Amino acid sequence: MMLFALPWFAAATELVDNGGFEDDQTIGWVEETVGSSATIDRSTGYDPDPDFEIRVQKLTGNGHARLDQTVAVPSADVDFSAVVMIDVEASAKGGPWAAAGIALDYENYLGDALGTTMILRKTVDCPWIDSGKLHLIVVPDAAWNTVGFNLADELANLTDVDLHAVHQIRISLFGQVGGDC
Repeated sequence: MMLFALPWFAAATELVDNGGFEDDQTIGWVEETVGSSATIDRSTGYDPDPDFEIRVQKLTGNGHARLDQTVAVPSADVDFSAVVMIDVEASAKGGPWAAAGIALDYENYLGDALGTTMILRKTVDCPWIDSGKLHLIVVPDAAWNTVGFNLADELANLTDVDLHAVHQIRISLFGQVGGDC
């Protein structure tokens, strides 16, 4: 299970449409679920504060639940921040794996993926590892955590990505069990 509040990019103004999920999640976001037991919903009851949060959840069986938005970025000198609660588990070592979090896919002006940063929690058997095109930032626990970074600083972790080629970012809030990215 994964809960989100306030993913946003800060430049001079907020770049994410409906980043606080105060409007229905279909406003500014595209939902995708593959497999059974995948849900995406929003509520004011996930956190003690009175505003809305979103839940992206994938339970049993291979597949995923994902909420996406593509955001044009004016430059790499923008800040990303989100408040997340991420909980992930799998039934047994050597069995199905699970991962949940936020993926930031850095894209060129044609929408081609150049690299990805994932802010996540994952089970031991999850096959994802850091590389020149993938940087994993592991959230320490299943409590509410604030995560964030400057985009240019983060892109330095992706040695195979030219930061000057990044024109947009696809933000994906996801929960996944088994299978490939």
